Amino acid sequence: MNNRVLDQFRESIAKHRDDLMHWLNDTEKKKSIHLGTAAVSEVLAEMEEFKALLRQIDDNVFGRCVVCNGEVELERLEQDYSTNVCLDCYSEEQLRELERDLELAAKVQQQLLPACVPSIERIGFAVKYASAHVVGGDYHDFFILKNGQQGFAIGDVMGKGLAASMLMSNLQASLRILGPGYDRLDRLSDHLNRLFRCNLKLIRFISLFIGALDVINHTLYYCNAGHHAPMLWQSTDNDIRWLSPTAPAIGLIAEPEFKYETVQVSTGDLLVLYTDGLIEARNQSNQEFSEKRLAAFIRENHQLTADDFVDKLWKLLKDYAVHNFDDITLLAIKFQ
Repeated sequence: MNNRVLDQFRESIAKHRDDLMHWLNDTEKKKSIHLGTAAVSEVLAEMEEFKALLRQIDDNVFGRCVVCNGEVELERLEQDYSTNVCLDCYSEEQLRELERDLELAAKVQQQLLPACVPSIERIGFAVKYASAHVVGGDYHDFFILKNGQQGFAIGDVMGKGLAASMLMSNLQASLRILGPGYDRLDRLSDHLNRLFRCNLKLIRFISLFIGALDVINHTLYYCNAGHHAPMLWQSTDNDIRWLSPTAPAIGLIAEPEFKYETVQVSTGDLLVLYTDGLIEARNQSNQEFSEKRLAAFIRENHQLTADDFVDKLWKLLKDYAVHNFDDITLLAIKFQ
């Protein structure tokens, strides 16, 4: 494994460790979370695993197969840092079973994602999705709220592989069932949090942005639960407004306060939503695509239709990135 790839693994693992350390040391959060001794112990154990993985990288044994001392496949390490047996050491029956499971999981996940975008007069929707692996943890969907408003969502499950894809599928089913029963996004988000905090490990959470469009009153409502801030190009201001988080990620805190925000939208406005795989995609020089580069692209291309905008940005991203370690979802909404 070359040094550049090892450095990327070191950076990613260290970030997970530091995030957990920051969370544990955040006394304000600890006052509002019903942790329990077992939950704290679980987080501490996970931190020790991350530290052990970092020591393996320093000792140049990370990603080594414990059976043949060869290299574990890069794609499998990206899904599970602790993988320590390469596929060459699997039996033929084990390989066939693994292949069948992954193919079935990929088919199920693909069918869960929306087959088409909403059709609303003077509003254009466009979306692109690419999984870094056979299955992924990115999520996007469209639904109708109780008050008839067009709802939409984009999310990212912390983690990779089958575990993340299963949580993504659970989120998709939950939002489609619960969405039509609510007309306020803060209450819908709170219900999702109460549902998932009991079913997620403490170290797993879901960043989720839920929006709703009131077409008649030209109003966008949104609740951002710990997701990367979508960028809204506003034609009236001729600039970008960042729709920053209004609440913590789903499943992270037991009883958070979910809030929603309201934005007036006008003809020519463009809303761009994305998951972290887009801005963290790296080029040959190991530089991230970055939010700064995305914002510059929006400023230069906001006049395009949603379809043309997504197609052009997707091509730029494909030309830029030599490898992406994470799933990528891009959703654009143009007010025409």
